[in-house]
Amino acid sequence: MSEIILSPNEMAARPLPQIDVTIRPGVMSDVPFLDSLQKLHTKQVGWMPTAQFEGKIKLGHVLIAEENTGGTPVPLGYCIGNDQYFKRDDVGIIYQMNVLPGKQRGLIGASLLKAQFERSAYGCKLYCCWCAQDIAANRFWEAMGFVPLAFRAGSEKKSRVHIFWQKRIRSGDTTTPWWFPSQTSGGSIREDRIVLPIPPGTHWSDAKPMILPGIELNAPDEPRKLPSPRKPYETKPKAEPIKSTGLDKGGLRFAPEKPEEIESPKEKPKREKKAKPKNDPRLVAAARELRDRWLEQVNTTPLLPSGKYEVARTIDDQTCVEMVEPMKLIAA
Repeated sequence: MSEIILSPNEMAARPLPQIDVTIRPGVMSDVPFLDSLQKLHTKQVGWMPTAQFEGKIKLGHVLIAEENTGGTPVPLGYCIGNDQYFKRDDVGIIYQMNVLPGKQRGLIGASLLKAQFERSAYGCKLYCCWCAQDIAANRFWEAMGFVPLAFRAGSEKKSRVHIFWQKRIRSGDTTTPWWFPSQTSGGSIREDRIVLPIPPGTHWSDAKPMILPGIELNAPDEPRKLPSPRKPYETKPKAEPIKSTGLDKGGLRFAPEKPEEIESPKEKPKREKKAKPKNDPRLVAAARELRDRWLEQVNTTPLLPSGKYEVARTIDDQTCVEMVEPMKLIAA
């Protein structure tokens, strides 16, 4: 009898939440919940202002997980994602995944992730996310079957490294080519960042070099200049009160005459905006070529995830028929 070998996707279990959970699209009344939960985990999920939350809800990019225990549903967590990344129709992205403390490790995040995959466009075959290297959320993405492909430097103040995770979201898919950008300039950092592949045999938690913008290829090896410390705040002495020389008459006080010459307030000099440092164009070109060469090699050799849970979506012929029928009615 021949031995049956199962792939990692087939060995992974379907995530079943430990409580009764319903996933629904976010609405404007969910903004206070999103904001309060974000404040609890700002160091893990980053920061979005209220206006950005409202914009994501209008675009339909927010999913809410609710607990149904009878009576009023209680929100447990949310997911913010989009089925387009870098204007690519085949790659989606998760911006934030957030679950209430005490409700984590109950597969609520896995349910949100699966719902995000199910509602994505037909042509979307990959999903990705950026995750700071020093937080426990990386274990979640690994358990969901995501593969660590690349990394970049985070903000200069926090001195962090961000790991780029990616997953093939169609069940049984082992052929869709992996992809990642060679440079990012948006997001919460709003600065250019070179993206480099994780070398084979290197774990995502190992130390990674930080390449920050403004470094020239042929620059001498000089220590990076730190910003000069701020000068201590000097308090100005309070002006002595002007003694009144007026006369008191019947409880009324006549103020002294104002001096003829009054100094006009000095206008504060306008601060010039500092130009954001840019990466050396030769470094950007080298990173792009390294990315292409590395992906060419990786996509010709098996690179399978080792996830514990399977959250991929199943697309069968019946699903395709259900998607095509409404288009036929519109065309008619």
